[in-house]
Formats: sequence, C-alpha cells, structure tokens
Amino acid sequence: MVVGDFAIELDTVVIGSGPGGYVAAIRAAQLGQKVAIIEKDYIGGTCLNVGCIPSKALINAGHTYHNAKHGDHFGVIAKDITVDFKRTQEWKDKEVVAKLTGGIRMLLKKNKVEIIEGEAFFVDDHTLRVVKEDSAQTYSFNNAIVATGSRPIEIKGFKYSDRVIDSTGALALDHIPSSMVVIGGGYIGSELAGAFANFGTKITILEGSNQIIPTFEKDMVKLVENEFAKKGVDIITNAMALNSEVKDKSVVVTYEVGGKQHTVEAEYCLVT
Repeated sequence: MVVGDFAIELDTVVIGSGPGGYVAAIRAAQLGQKVAIIEKDYIGGTCLNVGCIPSKALINAGHTYHNAKHGDHFGVIAKDITVDFKRTQEWKDKEVVAKLTGGIRMLLKKNKVEIIEGEAFFVDDHTLRVVKEDSAQTYSFNNAIVATGSRPIEIKGFKYSDRVIDSTGALALDHIPSSMVVIGGGYIGSELAGAFANFGTKITILEGSNQIIPTFEKDMVKLVENEFAKKGVDIITNAMALNSEVKDKSVVVTYEVGGKQHTVEAEYCLVT
C-alpha cells in the first residue's frame, strides 16, 4: 500500500459513521468488500455522541435527582440533595457515550472496516481526498455511500453564541442553568426541556403551533403537559420567536402571539 500522492484503492467508501454509515460499512465488509469509513467528528455520529443517547443519560440523572427530592410522599425521605453537574457530565461522557463509541469501533475493527478520521472531499466520481489536521490522502473507490446526516439550522435573529445554543451546546453545559427559553416544542425541545426541568431549571417553551410535540396525538401531549406543569414549565403556543438580545449573563427573547410582542429573559436560549 503506497500513500502520499498515490491513491489507496477501496471497493466501497462510506462517509459518515452514524447509524446509517457504520451499519452500511459493516454489511459491505461482510459481503467481501474492502471498506473504509470516514468521519470528521465523532465515531457513532450525532445521535450517539451529542444527541439521543446523551440526552437520555441526562434525563435519567434528572429523574433520579427529582425523585430523590420528592420521594417523601411514599416514605423515601432524603435531606440536602444536591447535584454535582460536572460529575453528571463526566458520567454521561465516559460511562455512557465513550463505552458505546468504543463498541462501534470494535464492531468496525472486527469486520475489517478501516476507520479514517478526517474530512472527505470528492475529486471525481471515483476519487476522494481526506484532509486531516496535518496530512491528506487520496482514495479511489468503486462505490460511495454518503451518510453525513444533518445539522441544526441557525434561524434569523438567533445567532449562536455563548447564550444562544443548539442541542449540542445544551448537552455540553458545565452547570445547571437557572433558566432557559426553548425555541421549539418538538420532541428535541421537549426532551431537553424536561431533562433540565428535572434539575430545577426554570423552563419556558415557545412553540409555533397550537401544541407542543405537534405530530403526537393530543392525549399523549396532555400527559407531557401535565408533567411539565408539575415542574413549573411554562408552555407558550402559537408563538413566533422574533429575535434575541444577548446580555452579559442572560439573553432576552422577543416573541409574538396573536399580533402582540412579548419578551422573556433567561440564562440561555436553546434553539431546536
């Protein structure tokens, strides 16, 4: 195998190591293909590293804290309950995410799929170049599978910053926010709102339609709304988020309901 200016030959190259990419890579290898998978960020993709899995870990930790604080009604009495959120995050990253990521690496290795960490650029229909921090390499291939997923959009008036964050930023916070405005009450917004509400964060959800998680049936939504009400979550529906003003330690969000403008201030604004 010659590297440098010469192309390394592959049967199939997969760009993106999320659940679509790594499963396809493993199956192609099982069928006898010489396969490489290319990833520029996290092996395992968004869901495993900064999405579905870490959010469930935070929800679990939040439920544990919330139940401990409110267990006296069925005889479980605990005093002076506190959260060391940095330890919570370390547990999430090392005990949950890292173990699962390691499992995917092991599966790829077991099936003889080469892992290439870098950013891929197509040169032509059968050639691509992978750029790393300190080097680059060209690969030729017969088949390419593009499984790069998607990324959060930045909406007008809500430029991402230290105070205006996306779901990845919310999952990486090093402390429990005192308050948070959540733009969008879909499943991502509602899930993260619930996670932080369990830790005691004051949550305000701004949802553009007439109910949160609008694709769900009303009976199911009612259950979620009832749980949110118990935890002091404010839900504002038919709300159009207009803009944000970032201050030193907070952000002011302006929104409109029924033609009238309102503002709400919080430590963070989460855009989902």
